[in-house]
Amino acid sequence: MELKQLNYIVTIAEEKSLTRAAEKLFVSKPALSLQLSRLEKEEGLPPLFSRTRNGLVLTDAGRIYVNGARTILNLNEKANLAARELTEQKFTLRIAVAPVWETFFLTRVLPRFYRKYPNVRLEIRLCNANDAKEALLHQGLDLALVIDSQAEFSLFHSSFLTEDPVVWAAGRDFQGDPYEAPVILPPRDTYWRATCDTLLAKEGIQGETLCETSNHPAVCSLLSSLPVTAPMLHRLFAREKGLRQLPLSYRYLYYISAIRPLNRPAPPELQALEEIIAAEF
Repeated sequence: MELKQLNYIVTIAEEKSLTRAAEKLFVSKPALSLQLSRLEKEEGLPPLFSRTRNGLVLTDAGRIYVNGARTILNLNEKANLAARELTEQKFTLRIAVAPVWETFFLTRVLPRFYRKYPNVRLEIRLCNANDAKEALLHQGLDLALVIDSQAEFSLFHSSFLTEDPVVWAAGRDFQGDPYEAPVILPPRDTYWRATCDTLLAKEGIQGETLCETSNHPAVCSLLSSLPVTAPMLHRLFAREKGLRQLPLSYRYLYYISAIRPLNRPAPPELQALEEIIAAEF
């Protein structure tokens, strides 16, 4: 007994005619009649249909058999549908990115990853290092690109990417006293903001805060159009042509790492994402 044969029997029962059933199934009438006879013989079944003026009608045995056939066909259809949905469903990786690296991740990492794994969905959230560590431990986060004061993390599998000094940036045509000019700072309650506050205090920078943002393109646009200054990671600063670096008395280092949980094996897609991030650095 094959699913094809069950479908033939159900169709004959619905159409009450070998001719109409054959047309619907796109087979010849003799071939369909042969399949019916073969099924009855192979399964040792009594006749499933009887001929009447109104066409083929199910016998008692036929009604029982067709009901069972419909159940099997319906279950098979549901199983195939579930398999298709499972195949088509996008695998999701949950990623945290330090806000200052949002543009880098979206323009450099995400396109390369998507070209390699178009069926993997990246759920990206922006958060600082402490929130990212909490989410890795307790909220199912898979990977975090963090900026922190340390390069090693005892509770996580960590891939050290680079260390990056902080620069004090201004527009190329900036004029005036940079120590008194308004300053663009990142949002509060982040390690990046704490570093910037330390820099301002140690360097004696006293300008008022113009705004708080980690949006790098916005920061660069403001620096180019207004007499303002901003702390910036050197790696980001080096990519901008319209800025200049102001002198600092001390060196301020940042450590950039990709971290993930120790107690969860990394699927191949996550390992590939780590490799892409490392390559971009």
